[in-house]
Amino acid sequence: MKNPTVTVVIPAYNEEKVIVDTINSIRGQTYQNIIQILVVDDSSDDRTGEIARECGVDVVRTPSNSGTKSQALNFAFPYLKGELTATVDADTIIEQKAVEQIIEKYIEEPDIASACSFVIPQRRKNFWELSRTIEYLYGSFIRKKAQNCMGIPIVCSGCFSIFNTNLLKDYGFEARTIAEDMDLTWKLLEDHKKVRFFPDAVCYPKEPYSWDLYKKQILRWFRGYYQNFGVHKRDLWKNKRLALFLHWYLIEGLAALGFYGLLIWSVFFPFTQYLVVTSPVSLVLPLKYIGVWIFSIGVFGIYVASFYQAHLLKISKWDVLKGLPCFLVLAMLNCAMFWVAFIYEWVLKRKLGVWQKGH
Repeated sequence: MKNPTVTVVIPAYNEEKVIVDTINSIRGQTYQNIIQILVVDDSSDDRTGEIARECGVDVVRTPSNSGTKSQALNFAFPYLKGELTATVDADTIIEQKAVEQIIEKYIEEPDIASACSFVIPQRRKNFWELSRTIEYLYGSFIRKKAQNCMGIPIVCSGCFSIFNTNLLKDYGFEARTIAEDMDLTWKLLEDHKKVRFFPDAVCYPKEPYSWDLYKKQILRWFRGYYQNFGVHKRDLWKNKRLALFLHWYLIEGLAALGFYGLLIWSVFFPFTQYLVVTSPVSLVLPLKYIGVWIFSIGVFGIYVASFYQAHLLKISKWDVLKGLPCFLVLAMLNCAMFWVAFIYEWVLKRKLGVWQKGH
């Protein structure tokens, strides 16, 4: 590939307040061969489609609201003109050089099927936004880079990712789960297609700013994870690295609630240690202390990773300092939500089928 043509697809439902900023961020890209910006108006009730047309981009409208982002994206397939297709959420701003930085990698490795970027919240004001900032800084620095080293980034985020257009049309986005980006990424990896994470490219989505919005988003993510596990359970072992990572994350997510419970008990009820010492289950005492030490080392590691990545991205160190306590609380909340998703999806068998906005 030499200077491949790029189509940018923006699925949008009732996004009139943010669609202009997203389009402008794409128009401001340093990469000069973006030949098409295509907005898929998923039968919005507001002026999303009209505003996008006024911006001078291509707009197609679904006959009726599809209910899931996956089907809105599939609706765009007949209209794609570029050799590569970038998918961008309608509430996401793309850093000026982001497309160029990923395309440079495609030119070096033309067999890349899909590539994703670093994600940082647009706003970092309240508890939810600050905690999510640390989650992304730490998660992408540690987890995502580790996955990339193993050749298995487990999600090419819907916020901003770039695909080989022909492969994208062949695979498509299926409506069988509520997390279409995860579903497609796992399919590609199971078939040993090349998926990459490029941290130098950055996008800035609009994150939830209240508990109600956060709950909708995080439950959609977690329930999508369980749904994908069910859909892919027979195919995961085609890629053993992928299977091992995903099973580890499942065990870690379910076990974390017990770890945090032990930690809280150790911190807030230290007097019980005397009862434990004199009881037949005295082995619980060193376990408590081990939990505290692991937690302390973990906090230190999160601080170091977050500060380093914030420095690279020119994010205020003050935001990191404010965000870490918020993140620690959020981590415990996420453990509870992971169990809620588990109960809904795998115990009660009440599958989430409607895509709920997280902003």
